[in-house]
Amino acid sequence: MQGNPCEIHTALLEHNVFIVWKPEYNLGIPIIDEQHRGIVTTINSLYYGMQNYYIKEMLAPIVDMIHDYTHIHFKIEEDFHEKCRFPGFTAHQELHGKLTSKLLLVGRKSMLAGDPYQFMNFLKNWWIDHICNEDLLFRNYLLKTSAL
Repeated sequence: MQGNPCEIHTALLEHNVFIVWKPEYNLGIPIIDEQHRGIVTTINSLYYGMQNYYIKEMLAPIVDMIHDYTHIHFKIEEDFHEKCRFPGFTAHQELHGKLTSKLLLVGRKSMLAGDPYQFMNFLKNWWIDHICNEDLLFRNYLLKTSAL
């Protein structure tokens, strides 16, 4: 790459993040918000590897990492739901089970094919639907019940 080093660095920095964290993603529960940011960080790491052509080295560890991390995250999130008597607890817990199974299935298929795109699309849709929609139902419940 030729040109001004500052311009080059700026260009590199602008193109290596798939999901930019926004304050409206916060639920107001520090541990949950930190975990959501951790999931986004891992998704962004996968995206960076895809852009820089070393995804073969990263795909399997990231699939495993996201699976393990979401297992822990879902347990903690469900604990909050239960303690706060969230009326959508059972449905949300079932959704977590389905997401965990699908996450593992899509991740394994991507690893076998050596193709991260199916997994990346799943993660994108999961982020948009689950975290930005489903988890907001819990936040709204907390706001209504003055738990936040």
